[in-house]
Amino acid sequence: MFEYVLFTGAFMASAVAPGADTFLILSRAISSKKLAIAAAAGITTGKVLMLALAYFGLAALLQSSSELLLGLKIFGASFLIYKAGRLWNAKRIELKERQGSEYLGALAIGFSNPQPLAFYLSIVPVVVSSTQLPVLILIVVLGFSAVAALYIFLAARLSSWLALESNFLQLNRLLAVIFLVLAVIVLTR
Repeated sequence: MFEYVLFTGAFMASAVAPGADTFLILSRAISSKKLAIAAAAGITTGKVLMLALAYFGLAALLQSSSELLLGLKIFGASFLIYKAGRLWNAKRIELKERQGSEYLGALAIGFSNPQPLAFYLSIVPVVVSSTQLPVLILIVVLGFSAVAALYIFLAARLSSWLALESNFLQLNRLLAVIFLVLAVIVLTR
């Protein structure tokens, strides 16, 4: 039981911290709750896949194969750069709801982000002997759903402020810069 509490506490502290995952959800929630939910689902899927890999020891392959890890980092950073460009140039009227592509892009971010990989590589070996994977998956799904809901709620609270086009553009550009910084961090870690 202690291992589940340890995993939950560590996961929630890690998941709620601002990063590529949460900024992607926030940026999507500004324009559409549906896009934010699609992004959250993609990120959650990436987290579950990474957890399963770590649980079965396959994450060691990613750690030992620098080429594969570099490829995943480049893929994730490229998506962040693409999103930064879209945010920088976004106008309220241009935003379209493409939930399928949002899900896949978010899945790429969720799976290629080195921060969760490092988290799973550090915590899963500690808890693997006395936990069950389905319970850990449930913790990740419910925990990240709560984090996503928090960020979607924050975006909704900002909606009246964002009704002004200048504020909308300023926030999008700020998020674009953050995505570019995160892309650099993804590539350099």
